[in-house]
Amino acid sequence: DIARILQSLSEKAKCNIPSNMSEFGPEKETDINAVLAEVEESLKQNTKYSKDTQTKRLSQQSAEGIQKKSNKTQHLYRQMCYLEKELSLKGLSSFPSPQSFDNARQQVQRIKSFLEDQLSACSHVHQDEPKYEKFIPEHGSSSDGGQKKKPKRRGVLPWWFVFVGWLLIIGTSFVSGYFTMLYGLKFGKERSISWLVSMIVSFFQSLLFIQPLKVICLAVFFAMVIKKVDEEDFENVAFERSERNSGENKNQQISHLYEPPPPADIERMKRNKIMTQKAFALLNEILIYIGFMWMLLLVAYGQRDPNAFFLKQHIRNSFAAHVPDSMTLQDVFTWANTTLLQNLFGEYPGFITDGNSKLVGNARLRHLRVKQNSCQIARLMLPLVSGCHAPYSWEIEDKGSYEPGWNHSVKDNISASASSPWTYQTEAKLRTIPIWGRLVLYRGGGFVAELGPDFQNASSTLDYLFHSKWLDEFTRAIFVEFTVYNANVNLFCIVTLLMETSAVGAFQFHSELHTIGLYPSTGGLYFFVMAAEIIYLLFILYYMFKQAKLLTQHRWVYFKNKWNLLELSIILLSWSAVAVFIQRTLLGHRDITYYQNHKDQFASFYETATADSVLQYLVAFLVLLSTVKLWHLLRLNPKMNLITAALHRAWNDISSFLLIILIILVAYAIASNGIYGWKLSSYKTFIDSLLTIISLQLGIFNYDEVLDSNPVLGGLLFGSCIVFMTFVVLNLFISVILVSLQMEQMYHKPSEEEEIVDLLLNKLCNLFGIRYKSKKEPMEPDAEGSSNFNLNNSKNTLTNSSADANIYQKSEN
Repeated sequence: DIARILQSLSEKAKCNIPSNMSEFGPEKETDINAVLAEVEESLKQNTKYSKDTQTKRLSQQSAEGIQKKSNKTQHLYRQMCYLEKELSLKGLSSFPSPQSFDNARQQVQRIKSFLEDQLSACSHVHQDEPKYEKFIPEHGSSSDGGQKKKPKRRGVLPWWFVFVGWLLIIGTSFVSGYFTMLYGLKFGKERSISWLVSMIVSFFQSLLFIQPLKVICLAVFFAMVIKKVDEEDFENVAFERSERNSGENKNQQISHLYEPPPPADIERMKRNKIMTQKAFALLNEILIYIGFMWMLLLVAYGQRDPNAFFLKQHIRNSFAAHVPDSMTLQDVFTWANTTLLQNLFGEYPGFITDGNSKLVGNARLRHLRVKQNSCQIARLMLPLVSGCHAPYSWEIEDKGSYEPGWNHSVKDNISASASSPWTYQTEAKLRTIPIWGRLVLYRGGGFVAELGPDFQNASSTLDYLFHSKWLDEFTRAIFVEFTVYNANVNLFCIVTLLMETSAVGAFQFHSELHTIGLYPSTGGLYFFVMAAEIIYLLFILYYMFKQAKLLTQHRWVYFKNKWNLLELSIILLSWSAVAVFIQRTLLGHRDITYYQNHKDQFASFYETATADSVLQYLVAFLVLLSTVKLWHLLRLNPKMNLITAALHRAWNDISSFLLIILIILVAYAIASNGIYGWKLSSYKTFIDSLLTIISLQLGIFNYDEVLDSNPVLGGLLFGSCIVFMTFVVLNLFISVILVSLQMEQMYHKPSEEEEIVDLLLNKLCNLFGIRYKSKKEPMEPDAEGSSNFNLNNSKNTLTNSSADANIYQKSEN
């Protein structure tokens, strides 16, 4: 170290290194006293050289040069202090004799004293030299009394100009408001509101976007172009004189040499740095997820048109009005000749009765039959019953080909026309899909009769089918199918009117309508939704990359985290929705092309409607899972974190009570189905009965139908259900959760994320200039320079419990 200092001094003095300098080195034995003598001699030469140079360039030297010289002298002084410390640590054991050790310490002290004199000289030159005052900022001068005079401010208005400024602001506001009112009266209400909205939008656009962007650009410009980078100076370190020279310079300022912070403070700063990084990572996660949810909701609600509900309601009310609860075959034909035809063919050709919805292709009738003698008759009833016809099922469905009147053809299927209403057609040929009714799932094929393009053809077709007994006792389901397009709302509506029977002879009416938009919107909303879809896909790619990285790091442990599984489910559902969206687009284009080429036939859009329904379900589940994921972000709230921990603590008891509740609900559902299933529609099946019992717990129940049927038995059954479920089981269930919540409040350990959230809120409030009061106690420095948390509140709350006393003792340690 001493050799390095000597080398630096020789280079500074621009003189040759002494001849014995080559003997200094780590590999050779070196006399430290000789080396220190060389350092002292080099310092003197350096000082002499600096004085000669300074006298030659005194007129050109500035205060900046003097300050740099003082900084370098301070740096050398710090090195000497370091050497003195090392000498004291080495001790006499590292020296050949005690005299050599004493000489080395004295030489170091002489060098320090010499440097202190140099520092004092630089300080006097810096303060007393009058010719450099113009280069030094004027911070105030000292008077005889030792007090600083307050510097005079030039070019500043008097204090009373504050009132002038406020008067100008108030006057400008009144004048602007007056002229704004006059122009508003002249423009009218609509133009005034438009002008006001544009002004507000412009104001917030300037406040939140344009002006901050200008400030950032100007700051970058001044920082990178205009502002000059100063040369890095040495640290301004204050020095402490030795005791032997303290009497000579009593008037000089005495301070302490810089010392590194204590290790406890360093660890605390490291922890704060890590917490800050985690806080910003958490903020980044929250902002990204908010953007993801925003795009998902835009995609979900951008595909839905509010007019779809009104279109479905209008068409359903038109064709299902005044339909009886049960119909015979005669009632079916009566309904078809009156309500169906009157609403299907309106005043304008090709449009239904509302005049706005156009028929896409022709409407058609399709019915499904069962085979003759499709069930077995009891032996005792054979003399009384000639035949038996079972309810509909795929196994006994009639798929034959007949002549008019359901007579068997001699040539069987060869002579039958493919488009005849007496010939069975498959669902592939009809381009339909199986349809769920209220009783059973019906196949997409059947016997089909098209009604034609106008009222006359449809009426004659119905008369022919009625007189030919196209519908008879073997008919199990009748479908009326057609599609309309409403150009006002740009929507297709696929209509299916179903009448089905369970072989008892009465037909029940049921309608199923599905609206779909196959043509893109012509407004600006279409491009906005398209942009949202593209951004949503970018979010999905980002989350895929993130989850792939986690999967690579954790391997099979990745699948044990429920939040990872939730994230994986969202990704899979998103790509499934993308695939179904592409399929729906292709199917819609195919169906529209088929209609344009076959306008005189029925245009089937069933596959497109099914794909659209699947897409709706996928998007709905996406919104559901993404909303559930918000629970993971709500863990940052201390109360939500407490509730989650309480539910996790009580999960064993909760699962037991859920099992008990399920058993009770199933028991009452079976009992009510057995008692009322034969006469009340709410209990006709086990599923209906179970739903009715669940609705009873929610307060949705029809007491009259039960009490009218059997007052005593009904009151006993459902009264006991209310008592057991509402007053016993559910109250015990809630009590278990409350007890777990109370226990969690006693032994709850705050997570690290609560501290991160507190730090994040503190930084955000500081960013907007808002004073934020932290819920945690501030840290106070102790006598050793480290910082500990204030535990007064912990002492007041934790000393009452022996279990919590251990927690307090650990935190205090």
